[in-house]
Amino acid sequence: MREISNKIENKINIIDQKFNNINTKISEIDNKFETIFNKSINQNQNVNQNQSNLEDLLKILNNNNSVFSNSLSNIKGDSIIEFRGFKMRADVAAKFLQLEEMIKKEFPNRQIILTSGMDGQHMPGSKHYDGKAIDFVVEPLTIEESQRIEELAKKAGFDVYNEYIYDSPYKTGPHMHIQIP
Repeated sequence: MREISNKIENKINIIDQKFNNINTKISEIDNKFETIFNKSINQNQNVNQNQSNLEDLLKILNNNNSVFSNSLSNIKGDSIIEFRGFKMRADVAAKFLQLEEMIKKEFPNRQIILTSGMDGQHMPGSKHYDGKAIDFVVEPLTIEESQRIEELAKKAGFDVYNEYIYDSPYKTGPHMHIQIP
């Protein structure tokens, strides 16, 4: 009985060590994210390089094959960042990068352009004001293709309002509105 107890205790110690290693890695990534974020906010020089570094880090953190999958939402995911010239939550930017990759696979050589984050005029109570929503266009895009992008956005975890098809009082042109639930 004592031998079984020792084996169980050894296994628990091994598991604890692995969790400690994972937590250490998450802390290291969190520190790198914070450093890149602070540099992009506090320095006007090299902003393009910092933005690229931030996008690369967001991709790494959100990689579905990584042990850190979805960790961005655990690591300051609700932080407001500037992403491609628009302010939004970090977790929205990370999810958008996933969606963008999906769109590029299905519609290669199309231009994907963010058009709004927390800025601009939106419906009262819009998630834009909390950094939880963004608007984007894909050029060129037919109405039928917009329906496929709507499906991809839902698959990426967004709630979607397809303003290529539907109107709203604040519509400024055909675009896709996506937000985190």
